[in-house]
This record gives sequence, structure tokens and C-alpha cells, in this order.
Amino acid sequence: MADSAKELAEVKSYLEKRLEELRREERLIESMLKLVDEALSSASFVKASELVAARQPEAAEARQAVARHTVEEKPTEESLVTATASGEHLARVLVYPSRVEIVFLKPLSSGTSPFQSFFVKKLLEGFKRQDEDLVARGEKSPDEVFDYRIEEEGGVLKRVVIENYGDKERVREIKSALRWTLNKMIQRS
Repeated sequence: MADSAKELAEVKSYLEKRLEELRREERLIESMLKLVDEALSSASFVKASELVAARQPEAAEARQAVARHTVEEKPTEESLVTATASGEHLARVLVYPSRVEIVFLKPLSSGTSPFQSFFVKKLLEGFKRQDEDLVARGEKSPDEVFDYRIEEEGGVLKRVVIENYGDKERVREIKSALRWTLNKMIQRS
């Protein structure tokens, strides 16, 4: 019994020492974590003036890239869509090698018929479906599919960008449909 009491006392002493070592190690780790946190916060904090100065070269570089892109790519064709009755300019159509841009010159609502029902759903979506069918049959690459995006502000049309329009025949159809659509929209507004 005396031997087991002595062993238990030794185990207790060992556990107490080990516990104290672990507590010291915990305090040391907490101190190191605090130092790391302070170093991180001072390294990641940047004064606004330094941030602006660092961003200015990036912004200038971005502006130059846009300018280069604009200078390099000029429209191959440009035309105006005019109102039949008044001769007023309604939109400018810019044809580039890879896209067509329609820039609206008169404020027109995207909700005015027949913009959505005819121009978007029948014409643009029709071209998109045709190309998707060609992709499904393996006759066209997915990255060559007709696509478009309509840019508006507060429901007022600003621009339509058509990517991968295909051929001149499609451009002719787009321009013809746009002329008819915009003239109908003018009559209804």
C-alpha cells in the first residue's frame, strides 16, 4: 500500500508539473499570437493617401488599355436609324468585326411595344436559338454563339451590344428590324 501511495504521489507531482508547463506554454503561445496580430494589423493598415497613390498608376494603366482598344478597333460600318415621319435620329448602329453596338439617341422605354416582344424575343432570341442548334449539331463552336446584352438606365434604353453576330445578312436583318421596331415605338409613345 505504501508503494502505491508513493507512486500515486509521484504521478500527482508529475501531472502538476506538466500542467504548469502546459499553462506556461499556453501563455507563451498567447503572447506570440498577440505579437503576430499586431504585426498583421500594422502591415495590412494602409493610409488612404498611400492607397490613392498606389491606385493611380493602376487607373492610368486601365485608361490607356481602354484607349488602345478604342483606337485599335474602329467600326467597319456606321449608320443612323431615323424616324420615318420626322427624320429624327433614333439610334446609331456601329458594326465592328466581332460585334454590333446599337446606341440609342432618343430616350425610349424598354417596356414600349414591340421592343421586347419583337426585337428581343423574336429577332435576337431567334438568332441565339439558331446558333445554339448549330452548336448542338457540332456545326458551330460554343464561343461563336450569337449573344447580346441590353443596357438600360431606369427603364430607358441606352445600348444593345450584340456579340458574334455572324454575317452581313444578319446585320442587315438587325438594322431592318431595329428601324421598324423603333418607328413603332415612337408611334406608341
